[in-house]
Amino acid sequence: MARQLHGLKSFPNFDAGRRCKRLYCSLTFTCLFWSLSRPALLADEYARVSRHSARLFSYGTLILDTRVGDIRIEGWDEPRLEVEAETVVRASSEKKAQRLYDRVKIQIEGGDKEVRVRTVYPPRRFWRPFRAESKLSVNFRIKMPFDANLVLTCVDGDVRVRGIVGEERLRVNYGDVEIDVPSVYRLRSLKARTWVGYVQSDLHGEENAGLRPRLTFWNPSGSQDITVQVRLGGVFVYSAQD
Repeated sequence: MARQLHGLKSFPNFDAGRRCKRLYCSLTFTCLFWSLSRPALLADEYARVSRHSARLFSYGTLILDTRVGDIRIEGWDEPRLEVEAETVVRASSEKKAQRLYDRVKIQIEGGDKEVRVRTVYPPRRFWRPFRAESKLSVNFRIKMPFDANLVLTCVDGDVRVRGIVGEERLRVNYGDVEIDVPSVYRLRSLKARTWVGYVQSDLHGEENAGLRPRLTFWNPSGSQDITVQVRLGGVFVYSAQD
């Protein structure tokens, strides 16, 4: 069963040298984003941290479904999942920020072989579908068994994964994805692509630049499969020391 504690804490940013600048499809998209988020940009930021845990066995699966916020995942040698979630709200005062915290929920379900973690936002309104997203975001720092599997879906946020030797399936709409591969010898296949952006890696594989760049890697003697799909952003894959 998951448990929750509350406190205050700030998350460190990813390494500046490894984060790429966002690209925008057109001037129209930029103007639309500005018109939707301008009230939030003029407000102050307030943060609240909650901590959760659940039992997750080796070769189990973590399914993470989130909308807005950065994600940092690390593998460790423990049969459990530890989740630290920082809810960030933008409001004109601390009193108004307190009311916004409860508008986004963090749900953790399952245990042992499969754990599902997802953020639940207020229902979207047809005439202002992205209003809630401009005021609410959740940053995750997660520790999971290094030999468990990871299925991740994120709408808008940067993702960093390190120390995982299980299967990884990552899908991000807008943001950068960075993966540290613990062992190239255990890696069987890697398929990484982005619609608009770029792919960088120090693995020995195929690299394509330009529109829809991609990276592929194949090692028939390996056991780990990694798939990354990004719409707008960069993909960075690095090999750690074996």
